[in-house]
Amino acid sequence: MRMKPLKRTLPLLLALLLPACASVKPQIPAATLDKAVASDAAASAAANEASLPKLELTPEIVYGVLAGEIAARRGASGSAALTYLDLARQTRDPRMAQRAAEFSLLSGLLKEASESLSLWIELDPNSLPAREQLFITLLRSGKLADSKPLIEDLLAREPQRAPAIFVQLARLTMRQDGKADAYRLVSQLAERYPDLPEARFALLAVAAENNDAAAMQREFDRLAIIAPKWDLPVAWQVDRLRRQDMAQASDFLKRELARRPDAGMELKMAYPRLLVGAKRFPEARQAFEALLQNNPDNQDLLYAAGLLAYQLKDLDVAEQRLEKVLKQPTPFREADFVRYTMGQIKEDRHDPAAARDWYQQVGAGPQFLPSQVRLAVLDADDGKLDPALARLSALGDNDQERVSLALLQSQLARDAKQYRQAYDLLTRALQRQPKAGELLYERSLVSDTLGNIGNAERDLRQLLKDKPDDVQALNALGYMLANRTHRAREALGYIEKALKGDPANPVILDSMGWVQYKLGKLDAARKYLEKAYKALPDPEVAAHLGEVLWKLGQQQAARDLWRKELAAHPGHEVLTETMQRLTGKS
Repeated sequence: MRMKPLKRTLPLLLALLLPACASVKPQIPAATLDKAVASDAAASAAANEASLPKLELTPEIVYGVLAGEIAARRGASGSAALTYLDLARQTRDPRMAQRAAEFSLLSGLLKEASESLSLWIELDPNSLPAREQLFITLLRSGKLADSKPLIEDLLAREPQRAPAIFVQLARLTMRQDGKADAYRLVSQLAERYPDLPEARFALLAVAAENNDAAAMQREFDRLAIIAPKWDLPVAWQVDRLRRQDMAQASDFLKRELARRPDAGMELKMAYPRLLVGAKRFPEARQAFEALLQNNPDNQDLLYAAGLLAYQLKDLDVAEQRLEKVLKQPTPFREADFVRYTMGQIKEDRHDPAAARDWYQQVGAGPQFLPSQVRLAVLDADDGKLDPALARLSALGDNDQERVSLALLQSQLARDAKQYRQAYDLLTRALQRQPKAGELLYERSLVSDTLGNIGNAERDLRQLLKDKPDDVQALNALGYMLANRTHRAREALGYIEKALKGDPANPVILDSMGWVQYKLGKLDAARKYLEKAYKALPDPEVAAHLGEVLWKLGQQQAARDLWRKELAAHPGHEVLTETMQRLTGKS
């Protein structure tokens, strides 16, 4: 059975860039009016006290208020909203209507919120908070046309709030059902404010909903003149575009930044992040480096440039940038990831002592486990298998981590040719987690290496009992039976099922070729093995293909193939054994 090689557990170095790269989410202030509402409500409370109805606190009112508040405290704010709305209708008290509106909005009951707010306005016609909340609620409900009188009244009463009102229009435009009607209404309102950036943004948003590209471009041109430092509309459009086409989003942002030299750093950094998202790494690195010229100590820029340099194998620059991140006076939020990456760089430079020093500096957090794993691998590479295994035994906070660590322990022991120790480690791990399929599979590999075919078959059959369609286990069992026993016909059934589940997998194609060879079907074997080798130029596949070619009388072709792979993989056991067996020399 083919064993899985131990690989360095490299993190996706760009994963920390991509969350910011994948989306440039504009922070459209949803609570701009809400804050004003709260302020006005507090300021006008004393003034309105005299106009409130003089209520006699009847048992029914007291019970209703208590029932509403208790329901809200227990998480049933929707029930509280209905209770207060009923009280407001009975008492005609705007405070009850206000409370009903608050609980309705908290519960997302927009219909009840509209009713409560309308009643609040009816009972207190001068309440700006009620009007503003109703305006927002109607927009959230997709009823822009119904909100027109409220909007016009608010703009007339409080012209200083026009920016906040237009931002709300921009934010909630996509919720409107009648998009053409919404376009006309917002156009009429925005026409009165030709130099107000928020009005242009609202018109831009509704134009986007109506697919009016020409109008959008006009508004962007206008905004670049009247509000060149306002990043929100640009970020909003980038977020829209990148969901459809990353290249289109990056091209748009590049154009906008060219005419907005004073844009904020977040918007400027969004451009190379988009390039990272599109896997245009050299361009992204160039863009980050350009930003660094004017901001040489910016940690985020240094971090991004360093990671990209590492991605592109420029170890010198990667090291310089990342070390500078850590030398800044402000502690960096991803300092341990930087230290871990520095350890990876030192390993790439074949400097295990320096790598060890970096890994040992990583503290508690997401990078602690991978750093300890690398330290264990370095121990094992240095011939210190027992300390490496002991280090790994002390790790693992959950079952999945413990399974992964047991697998790593096994591979380290196998690499040191300590197969019995690997078997014992896996057996102890399976005593703790007997249903862990990965451990059963790994132990079957070790049993096969030890020559204990019965144990290997037992573990694979146990795995297939729980997961009958596991193509890896099916292939492993079929290959082992074909390679180690005389049960080639039985093996063929397992490999056929595995190949049906994953028809392009070169490892399974190799197994199919090998079992065909064992069945004496040389032409079929050659076909499968050539296909496998084309997809996976692996020395073991080459050994199998060469053996079939040898049996077909193409000895020179077989020798050429073996020599080619042996030059790339000197001393490979399967390849060497095959050549020795068939040619008498390695």
